[in-house]
Amino acid sequence: MRDNNFTIIRLILATLVVFGHFKVLPGLSKAHGIYGYADFAVDAFFVVSGFLVYGSFDNSPKVKGFYIKRFFRIYPLYFVIVIMQAFAMALIIGSDIKYYDVIKYIASNLVFLNFISPDIGGVLAGQNNIAINPSLWTLKIEVMFYLIVPVIWYFIKRIGVITIPLIYIASTIFAITAINYGHETLAKQLPGQLRFFIIGIAFYIYRNKFMLPKPVAFLTAALLFVACSLRYTYPLTPIYPILVGSLVFICVLRLPVIKMKLDMSYGVYLIHAPLIQLALLLGVFQDNIGFLCMLVVLVYIFAFYVEKIIEIPMVTYGKKLSERYSPTKNIQTV
Repeated sequence: MRDNNFTIIRLILATLVVFGHFKVLPGLSKAHGIYGYADFAVDAFFVVSGFLVYGSFDNSPKVKGFYIKRFFRIYPLYFVIVIMQAFAMALIIGSDIKYYDVIKYIASNLVFLNFISPDIGGVLAGQNNIAINPSLWTLKIEVMFYLIVPVIWYFIKRIGVITIPLIYIASTIFAITAINYGHETLAKQLPGQLRFFIIGIAFYIYRNKFMLPKPVAFLTAALLFVACSLRYTYPLTPIYPILVGSLVFICVLRLPVIKMKLDMSYGVYLIHAPLIQLALLLGVFQDNIGFLCMLVVLVYIFAFYVEKIIEIPMVTYGKKLSERYSPTKNIQTV
């Protein structure tokens, strides 16, 4: 499954998160227009993950091999980012640093418990967001999804595709209930976010269905984007993941293919937020287009090199290691 737009769509989604955080993290101006799609981009990422990660396991349903590939896909760069963030904060704190705070930060973040220690020694206490890298919360959800993929796969194979609407309904009920009781943060965790993953799984299963002429695909994508943009205006919560998933599906599989050799989206997603936070701490942040352009260019440069130096070698090693447990077939790695 090579002829698709997964790479370019993920880069666009990661860049939308950069735009959103550029406004949200400083807390200086409202995130609207192109700056207001960070949450949409994260939801779309979950749909993409559902499609590709489930597809990866379905292509080679060997649990050990699957987990090895997942580990080497996301953890090496994540590890480097956590350590580099700790080093940067330690430099800013200087001689007043407490080693217990450093150990606590590194230990909790390396096991995805970012909420335990979002920074070191309260260095970001005066900022609008006290986490050095607010993007990391999604990695915990991603890993939890990886853990349950074999279970979902088993039930779909054993019971049938009825599993998908059942999970979707249960996840949606949880999310709506949490929101109605004022727990929006809880709604954004599992099982609330599972509805986005399950939509991605559904579109993987039916990836060869719903063929559309190109003009119809363009028009449908535009209408779906408008509908997703109205997520705060109308009560779309019950069907919002379906809208997001349909938009992703059409853009990835039904529009003309834009080929990209490099996949920098993961690096862009992980690198941008700490750069913004450090700029705020050092007092060099500027809320203008020029600074945003400079930030995006810098993030892209870093992402380009970390993909070459860290991601590609580690993904390749993970694939080789997983070969001991499962055969490799043709499917794009997420």
